[in-house]
Amino acid sequence: MRKSDKIAMNQKSVPEAIKLLTEKKKTLFEAKTKQFLGSLKDTSVFKKLRFEISLLSSLIKNHQDVKTK
Repeated sequence: MRKSDKIAMNQKSVPEAIKLLTEKKKTLFEAKTKQFLGSLKDTSVFKKLRFEISLLSSLIKNHQDVKTK
């Protein structure tokens, strides 16, 4: 993930970030099933997706904390 990607994620609104988070979780699930079935060769996808999911989760939490203060 590039620095510009992180900046773009940080500028998203909360509903957009939640939508992107659900898409990333779905992609991670699909990658896990592909790996279980043996059709996935590149396993570095898991680390990348988990990183993006954690980044989005923390961004959503930070945006919600700022709104409540």
